[in-house]
Amino acid sequence: MSHLDWGSILTVLISCAIKPGLAGIPAAVFVFNFSFLETLIVCSSGSLIGVFVFTYLIEGILKLVNRVLDKRFPNRNRNKKNFTWKNRFIIKAKRNFGIIGVSAITPVFLSYPLGIFLAIRFFGDHRKTLIWMSVSSVAWTVVLYFIFHFFHASLQRFFD
Repeated sequence: MSHLDWGSILTVLISCAIKPGLAGIPAAVFVFNFSFLETLIVCSSGSLIGVFVFTYLIEGILKLVNRVLDKRFPNRNRNKKNFTWKNRFIIKAKRNFGIIGVSAITPVFLSYPLGIFLAIRFFGDHRKTLIWMSVSSVAWTVVLYFIFHFFHASLQRFFD
C-alpha cells in the first residue's frame, strides 16, 4: 500500500461503512486504483466497522424508542393487527428470505443503516445480524471488485 495516501484510505473506509456497493468499492477501483488486496482490506474493514457501529446504534435506538412508547402508551401492544396486503407481503418476505436474504442485498442495494434496521426490526437478533452482515460485506467486496475490475475499461467512460 505504498502509493496510497491516508485521504484515499479514509474516503473509501467511510464510504464502505455506509454504502459499499455504490460508493466505497467503485471509488477504490475506479478513482483510487486500489489493488485487490488493498480493496479487500480497506473496503472490508470499512464495511465491518459500519456493520458493528450501526448494529449497536440501531439496536440501542430501537430499545429506547420502545421504552418511551411503552411508558407513553402502555396498552399499545394489546391492539390486534390488521392483516393488510402490506403486512402479508412483509411476512412472506420475512419467511422466504430471512435474515440471510436481507444481509445479502444490503451491501449492494441498501445502505447499512437501512439494512441493519430492517434485520433488527424484523428478526431481533443482533448477533445473527452482525454475523450475516459481516459475511455478506466481505463476500460482496470480493465479488464487486472483480466485476468492477473486469468491466473497468467500459465502465471507466461512465466515471470520466
